[in-house]
Amino acid sequence: MKSFLLTIAAVQILHCSGVPTPQDALRQSVIKLNEITEITNLCGITRRRVKDIYRTGKLSYNVDLAFTVKETVCSKNSGLEFDDPSCHFRTKKTAERGFCKSHIQYFADEVVDIDVECRGLKTVDSNSESLESSENSIEVKTKRNLPRGVIKREKQVKRIITRGIFKRTQR
Repeated sequence: MKSFLLTIAAVQILHCSGVPTPQDALRQSVIKLNEITEITNLCGITRRRVKDIYRTGKLSYNVDLAFTVKETVCSKNSGLEFDDPSCHFRTKKTAERGFCKSHIQYFADEVVDIDVECRGLKTVDSNSESLESSENSIEVKTKRNLPRGVIKREKQVKRIITRGIFKRTQR
């Protein structure tokens, strides 16, 4: 009983201390992904893995995730969320799939920046900065006063994309 109470207290302390939860970071990543994919249905999460959560400043944290998504039966226009119980996955043969990585920056419990990279999904042109390297790889950035290191990483990604590293291999 004591260990249970200590666990509850630890979770409450971490929640109040500004440390982002992996669930929140994953949710924000998939919401962003669903905004920019070309398919008309929502994508839901099939697998997930927290790669890293680390502190970058007094009130700032970064979360790195890897996850796979699959198209659901729910339309983006339905008003439902991707994790709604009624949003079942489409059949294996017809569903779009993607392997994604995301990097989320938090400052004072607020999302400052979301980077989402996916293989297997197409994006639509939007007002957000969008780089489409091929049919099967995308990167999307949402910017809000980015630190110098993030801008440097963005330039590195642009260089990689222009070199054609993400191009589909011929079989």
